[in-house]
Amino acid sequence: MDVIGWLNDITDGNLLLWKVVLATVVFALAGLQVAMAARFWGVAPAMPISGGAAVKVHRASGRVALLLAVVVAFTCLVGPAGPTSPTRVLLHSVFGALAFAVMTAKFAVLKVVRKGDKYLPLLGSLLFLTFGAIWATSVADYVSAR
Repeated sequence: MDVIGWLNDITDGNLLLWKVVLATVVFALAGLQVAMAARFWGVAPAMPISGGAAVKVHRASGRVALLLAVVVAFTCLVGPAGPTSPTRVLLHSVFGALAFAVMTAKFAVLKVVRKGDKYLPLLGSLLFLTFGAIWATSVADYVSAR
């Protein structure tokens, strides 16, 4: 089965544009994740949302961000990403792999280690920065080329 052909068909030939849009949504959700985590960790207590509500928003938006990140990563792995330069592609690939490694570490701390809560802000911040680097090596390049 030609996955990329099928994806191009359902996106009306605009697969790269859809990847750009979804990657931007993932990056924005990652920013929301940081803001909500800052609220429930008590770093930003003046936000107009309760700590409990911030936890719920953090979990829900995190699930959506993870799902969209997997969709974008899948399309990156099975097909071409468009016009590229070798250094940008290398950095994009490294940051993409790093994002899933950091997510794995975060989930391991949450579900396995449990006493590693003190590392969650660091892992969350690193994940946000990694998504930013992925965005910069893909979406920013796409937009600046247009």
